Amino acid sequence: MNRHLERIINLLNKQDISKFDIFYVNSHGFNVDVKDGKVEKLKVPLKKGIAIRIIVDGKLGFAYTRDTTDDGIRIAMECARENAENSDPDEYEISMPSKPSVDFSFADENFDRIPIEKKVEIARALEEKVYSLSSKVKKVRKTSYSDSLTKIFYYNSNKQTFSYETTSYTLSVMLKAEKENDSQMGWDFDVVRKFSSLNSDLVATRSVENAVSLLGAKPIKTQKIPVIIKNTVFAELIETLSAGFLGNNVLRKKSLFADRLSFEVASHVLSIYDNPLLHDGIGSRPFDDEGTATRKKAIIERGVLKNFLLDIYSARKLNLPPTGNGIRMGIGSLPSSGITNLVVEPGALTLENLVRTPEKVLVVTDAMGIHTINPISGEFSIGISGLLIKEGEVIQPVTGCTIAGNVKKLLNNISEVGRDSRWVGNISSPSVLVKKLMVGGE
Repeated sequence: MNRHLERIINLLNKQDISKFDIFYVNSHGFNVDVKDGKVEKLKVPLKKGIAIRIIVDGKLGFAYTRDTTDDGIRIAMECARENAENSDPDEYEISMPSKPSVDFSFADENFDRIPIEKKVEIARALEEKVYSLSSKVKKVRKTSYSDSLTKIFYYNSNKQTFSYETTSYTLSVMLKAEKENDSQMGWDFDVVRKFSSLNSDLVATRSVENAVSLLGAKPIKTQKIPVIIKNTVFAELIETLSAGFLGNNVLRKKSLFADRLSFEVASHVLSIYDNPLLHDGIGSRPFDDEGTATRKKAIIERGVLKNFLLDIYSARKLNLPPTGNGIRMGIGSLPSSGITNLVVEPGALTLENLVRTPEKVLVVTDAMGIHTINPISGEFSIGISGLLIKEGEVIQPVTGCTIAGNVKKLLNNISEVGRDSRWVGNISSPSVLVKKLMVGGE
């Protein structure tokens, strides 16, 4: 057992606190920004901290500290006890012992063996690759590389205990392409669990295509047409909608999907899962952040809302079993219902198949303001860029337009789901075809 946990457990037992849990995090990593072939910024972040929850007479007390000395821990415990005394009793509980459903490692065993020079070089090589792909690329704002190794330790008064390590690597680039009097920005990234999985060629190619394909873009006339929402954009949309799947928002009636459990909420072609047991998922974990073993569960399956994502508190309030989705946003946050890996189940068609239609279709490749979707009504109006296509051929690049409507109707009007799945953080999504959407332009 981690020595910090042992010290806290001994102190809590001396105070006769019978219900508690301890969450300890230790993280280190490396960040570098490269511009014009030179290192512009370099950081070696180190983070650690301890969070303590106690339950006294049904009252919850919480405190955290980044000072892991005996004095720091003692002060945090005193604060937790004081907070419990000043709170109201409620249905608080802690997890019971359980076994994880996974037996693979969440960490790259080579993390500490990768030379700093190699990390800097992969960012520098990405910049060179971007310039080599198109003469229209006139400026690379920066290329960035970052990594982290995080160690998690947990213990509670029910004798539930676990520890695990997780790693992540991120590579990104931002550039500007120019043609005549027009310029467009391009950006792309890759986030993986193992250094060997980073694909700088793919990041370079996608970022250049994102910018160059929109050169000469202009608005189209306002019309209602079929719309393909590209995988990265639909991933952003699903991430925003995920707030409606969370038990805490369902409790507060701040969910688009409240009171819709077991009802049809989307087209039958759409299925979405929360899956914390994936090898390549950045959100994968054997337990959630309050000690519940994680598992795969359907959120929407063939259009029907199957589950909310629940921590222990929201599960008790909704009279449902916890789903292993008690997530902390940081060491200073209480666990609350959250996502692990959201996965939109891919379909059978490639993106090329989706766009090969006899009528015009707008492929949305970028969107601005997705976070402004109303979480309760579902109303939205989003600025977009993309490509107007007919029979698989680009008619014109498009910018300065909006798509508007209601998310409920959009989900029900999805007619096809592609197979071009891509990870955007901890969201995996393919592109989807929506029968008709109102596109506002000229």
